[in-house]
Order: sequence, then C-alpha cells, then structure tokens
Amino acid sequence: MKTTLRSAQRLLAALLFPAVAVACASKDTTPSGLGAKQLSVSGDTVLGTGSLAELQQRRAAWVARGVDDYHVQLQISCFCIGDIRRPVLIEVRGGAVTRVWDLETGRTVTNLSTYPTITALYDKAIAERSREGGYVSATYDATHGFPTRIEIGTLANDAGTLYTLGAFRPL
Repeated sequence: MKTTLRSAQRLLAALLFPAVAVACASKDTTPSGLGAKQLSVSGDTVLGTGSLAELQQRRAAWVARGVDDYHVQLQISCFCIGDIRRPVLIEVRGGAVTRVWDLETGRTVTNLSTYPTITALYDKAIAERSREGGYVSATYDATHGFPTRIEIGTLANDAGTLYTLGAFRPL
C-alpha cells in the first residue's frame, strides 16, 4: 500500500511540476520585446495639425477609451543630457507610470517621473499650445488614437522636446 501511495505521489508531482513552473514563469513582470535597438513605430498614422482644439479633442477621445493599463515604447529627443534620450518601455497601471525599462538593455529605470503617461503627454501639449506662441506638431496612431510623434515646443530652437511612441499594447 505504501509503495502504491508513493508511486501515486511521484506521478502526481511529475505531472504537476511542469504546470507549476509554467504558472510561476507567467507571473514574471518583465515584458517581452526588450533588447530592441530602436522603437517599433506603427506605419498606420494620421497627420495632425497640432491645434489646441485638435489636441483637446484627441485627449478627450483617448480618455473616453478608458485604457488605464498599457505598455508603450517611448523615445524622448531633446537638447538635454543623461539617459533620458534612450528608448524605453513604459508600463502604466491605473493611469500612472509604474515601471520603466531601458528598451535596449532591459534594465529597469529608477526615475519614473521623467516619463509621461499618454494622458500627461496630451496635457503637456495642450499647455504648450495654450500659451501665446506655443508650438505643437503631432501624428497619431490611427487605431488607438495616441500620439506616435509629438513635438512640444520648437526642438530646432533648443526649446522643445520630441516624443516618439510605439508598440502600444493594452494590458
């Protein structure tokens, strides 16, 4: 009887171990797609005007979608120093940036405050366009409505920032 029980326990362990290993591996919070040399930007885009009314309308449409949890790749171009210009993968949960990975190395980034959510990016663009002489240029993802390329301020005058977004994935 003991031999039969032990055999049954071993068989059960042999069957359950792979399932438990897969379940544990699936809880790993490191997303796939890291190790890329550059962003993956959608070719299906819509050119915008960068007007205040357009930005407000696009922001309202984005918020109405209710996408509060997502991954998106981001690259910031500016006349600034440091690693901020490296392409990253941003994780947003509940409408807030919760994790950021360096896209190429896969390492986590510790200073999350530098990286905006899509809603915050719209807010920055609206604030810029609302001020006298403010400049915004934008291109949008045709499917999800987020900006794939948005220049806030004038990059050519050392007074702006270009944000390029891609590989958007709702979570």
